[in-house]
Amino acid sequence: MSTPTRTATQYTVRAFDPADRATFLSMYETVFGHERSADWFRWKFSENPFADHVPIIVASDDGGPVGFRSFFAQELRAGDTILPAFQPCDTMVHPDHRKRGLFDRMNERAIERYTDGRPSCFFNFPNEHSKRGNRKHGWREIGTVPAYYRPQNPAGVLERVATDTQHTAQRRSRASETGVAATVTNTLRDVVTATHRVCDRLLVDDESTLEIERTTPPPADTLAAVYRRSIPDAIHTNRTAAFYRWRFDNPAQTYTSYVARRAGEPVAALVVSSAADHARLVETLPRTLETETAALEALLVAALEDVADRSYVEAFGETLPAPLRFRFYPDTRAPLSTLLRPTSRTLFARTLTDGIDIESTSATSWTFSRLELDTT
Repeated sequence: MSTPTRTATQYTVRAFDPADRATFLSMYETVFGHERSADWFRWKFSENPFADHVPIIVASDDGGPVGFRSFFAQELRAGDTILPAFQPCDTMVHPDHRKRGLFDRMNERAIERYTDGRPSCFFNFPNEHSKRGNRKHGWREIGTVPAYYRPQNPAGVLERVATDTQHTAQRRSRASETGVAATVTNTLRDVVTATHRVCDRLLVDDESTLEIERTTPPPADTLAAVYRRSIPDAIHTNRTAAFYRWRFDNPAQTYTSYVARRAGEPVAALVVSSAADHARLVETLPRTLETETAALEALLVAALEDVADRSYVEAFGETLPAPLRFRFYPDTRAPLSTLLRPTSRTLFARTLTDGIDIESTSATSWTFSRLELDTT
């Protein structure tokens, strides 16, 4: 006897219950391939200072949760106006329950729950699978923001080619070939690293009055003070000490800050997260970059020296005063567009409260760092 096909009308869509957490974390690993801890969940949702509840919509059947539509709570700032905002994230449906309308039903429930209350709007950078569903439910496409990459270790490519060659040669003279490949790889890496370092230093003006301090984790009060020195008019996440304290307490990431002081006063800052093979420029301050270009470039050189052994460094949005000057290339233009599949992000937004017209903005009305993009 065949089993009847399940339809979307047989599911229940409801608010999150604390008992759903274990299923959420298990499904996260199944869908996204990354393990997340209970501490990470508490940080992101339960202890988020910008929400008084866990902002997750759940699709369930008789056997329990089978889908989640989650939101990353924060504040947006536009001039002197502060707007509570939710950023959709971690949307997932178990593979056994896909193509049954659950994304649409969770979206509908979220809009119904949050319209004319907190938050004022949704904004996010949906993947290709979610764009159509977002448009269907009133999200408007605002514009595309490129990611920037600075290649640092072309020797890694040579190493992979050498390894492939060894396999096709049936491992002949394996020990000798491995030694030669390692020598060439290390030499090329050292040359590239040294060249980057020399070129970077030549690009920076002598700022002998600057003192640079490195701190892990980043000092929230100091970052907020630098942010307040020059707050942009463009729409962005509101940077307060409470925001930074919470944001950089993410147990799944490690952040290092670089703060430039002039006569003891903090005037600029840069925050980096680092993985085994790459590093990311997460934040630069002040957000109006041109007000402290020389200090930011000095911080950038200091940070790049510390991550010189990474294969590449990534940035997003308005994070660098002059990306090409320091060999950061956008993935939407040559040469990277010919080598990589572009990872530029397209901003979508949806208004939830009368009197807020965020949907009619353009990408130039916003200013981004990785903090507006990275919800993990």
